[in-house]
Amino acid sequence: MQARPYPSKSGRRLWLSRIEQQQLLDLVDEDYPRRRIALDLALTGLRSDEVRNVEPRHFERLDGSDDKWRLVIPDGKTGTRSTPVARDLRERVKYLKSAARLRADEPIIDVSTRSLRDWISEAREELADDLGDDRWHDLGMHDLRRTWATDTFYSLAFEGVPIAEELTMAWGGWAMTDSGRETFRRNYLGPVPDHVTSRAMDHLPLQ
Repeated sequence: MQARPYPSKSGRRLWLSRIEQQQLLDLVDEDYPRRRIALDLALTGLRSDEVRNVEPRHFERLDGSDDKWRLVIPDGKTGTRSTPVARDLRERVKYLKSAARLRADEPIIDVSTRSLRDWISEAREELADDLGDDRWHDLGMHDLRRTWATDTFYSLAFEGVPIAEELTMAWGGWAMTDSGRETFRRNYLGPVPDHVTSRAMDHLPLQ
């Protein structure tokens, strides 16, 4: 986990490592399938309002692919967009749709934004106690979107994708304007993730 203070208010912005992301998801995996999906959607870059409005029909298979999926967000803050999603997330949604007898056009996470905040509050307090790490106390839903943005950008950039920032902004729903780019860089793009630093260090003459 990496933390930085907010520039103009109290508290800290957080960016979770991939291990910590999995710890968060595993905490709610078995007992709360809807919570697991909600947190996973936030870790896929969705805003809280967008998480609440995802429907099973919004998942689409990529053309020419058997196992790659995208999620269409029809009413995002900057209009309709789509973003890549893990096959595991899509399978969890498919299973919940069947188990809960949801319609294809029915919201999967049919709760208020307050409930989303309560869900992550319960999870962070339990993780803080279990792991003995007080930084978890500052975790909010927006930190999951922040984590996704940073991990996605640096992962693409390290692989040499020339439009890493443009792809991340498009998938995450930031406006392709000077102000949109400034918002992305100032409020979301955080420290280089440890898994990227670790891979980069393999190219350095370090003993």
